[in-house]
Amino acid sequence: MEWLSNTEVKILRRDFLKGCLLIAGGVLGGVELIGAETLKDRAVKAVSLRIKYETLILRPPKRKGLRIWVPLPKTDHSQWVSDYLIDAPTGYSINDSGENRMLFMEVDTLKAGDRITISYDFTRRSTGMVVMDGVKPREYLEPSEWERWDSRLAEFTQQVVGSEKDPVKIARLIYDAIIKRLTYIHEVCGRGVSSIAFEEKSGRCDEFHALFRTMMMYKGIPVRWEQGMALPYPTELKKTGIIEADCINAHSWVRFYAGNGTWFPVDVSEAKRRPDLRDYYFGHLIPNRIKLSTGRGLILEPPQQGIINTFAYTYIEADGIPAIYGHNYKNTIRYEVLKVKV
Repeated sequence: MEWLSNTEVKILRRDFLKGCLLIAGGVLGGVELIGAETLKDRAVKAVSLRIKYETLILRPPKRKGLRIWVPLPKTDHSQWVSDYLIDAPTGYSINDSGENRMLFMEVDTLKAGDRITISYDFTRRSTGMVVMDGVKPREYLEPSEWERWDSRLAEFTQQVVGSEKDPVKIARLIYDAIIKRLTYIHEVCGRGVSSIAFEEKSGRCDEFHALFRTMMMYKGIPVRWEQGMALPYPTELKKTGIIEADCINAHSWVRFYAGNGTWFPVDVSEAKRRPDLRDYYFGHLIPNRIKLSTGRGLILEPPQQGIINTFAYTYIEADGIPAIYGHNYKNTIRYEVLKVKV
């Protein structure tokens, strides 16, 4: 996919950001941008930010031959991205692999303190059901290796769904059953294995959505996996902020196929975390996220040697061996709030 032309960018900017207003009072002379008393999360239509994503090399792997992939957000029905500015210690390419875009860099070695910095303007809007032309639902019926059902999951799914045939009603039954069954645990990085989530009755976003996908696909309903980084809720935003772009702050959600080209968004884990938004998150997403990739078990461009479960932040290999996050490198996201639309 080619970069957007200047004309396309201007059209997107005009249509996408039309009416965006900076919430008055929060930026002037204070740290907080918005307070819960002023604004409700579900009322926010869009949030515009200046993003600075940085990968810092801490201890270069001793093996030679570094290959680095960094996910890049793409403009789609729910977000708008422009004005990329990239600063890297060596040459790089911008590659696409299906639905996903990434920066790729190959170098013999790097030194401690080297950085890859990617800055861009970003707008995320609240979103509901969308029509995706050209997307083939049947391609999203095949579970990944982390989402295969067994007899226990099949039996549980049948108990939950019964004789229901409507995809939206089936999804709501499964959604409610998972929220009831699982305990949310934030500070643990899981692998998103549905059978383990079912057995342990706990997990974070990947576990919740792996189980949702498994149960839905068992009933023959296609489900797309979307992955990115969580941002603060609008009522928690400061004028500026910093988060670590790691597995703890990575976030997943899904869209299931409701028929007639329509894909229906669901965020089961956030519905568990925020009971006040339980109904909202069945069919809507709050603009507190950056979508960075789609799918699981991804093959990057060029292909990596290790297994990529999901692709929400920088992935590095040294002579084909995955580098260790937190030891060899670290990622951060710095943001500045530009506008909020209500």
